[in-house]
Amino acid sequence: MSNIIFYTKPGCKGGQRQKELLLSSGHTVEERSIFDKAWTPETLKPYLEKLEIEDWYNKNAPDVKAGTVIPGALSMEDTLDLLCSNPILIKRPLMEINNQLIAGFDVEFLKEIIELKNIPNEDLTKCKMGSSNKTCDSLMEK
Repeated sequence: MSNIIFYTKPGCKGGQRQKELLLSSGHTVEERSIFDKAWTPETLKPYLEKLEIEDWYNKNAPDVKAGTVIPGALSMEDTLDLLCSNPILIKRPLMEINNQLIAGFDVEFLKEIIELKNIPNEDLTKCKMGSSNKTCDSLMEK
């Protein structure tokens, strides 16, 4: 089984469900706060480079949902600068699995590189905060 470094937002219910799937599949998960790392364009880009620029963003981030940040509207360099300065905007989780750097929790892709067992029949990337009175901003720890 794999040792997975898992950058997420502390308290994120979606991240917790993703982590639980990895653990129940027999992997070890080293959870880290996405806010605790001093991201630079050079350290962040390798996680994102396989995706289109508009997919580098966390679609559940409050500024994205509010329309104040438009994924894909900026150049690659400006996007990296924005994401590094405001990590809540980064697509999560960021994972290091078997020397591969990955952004997001694409179950089909993950099944190609690691074993996943008992995959729930639900979208593990969907924000679950809508079912409570809290917002993602209220859970941010910097």
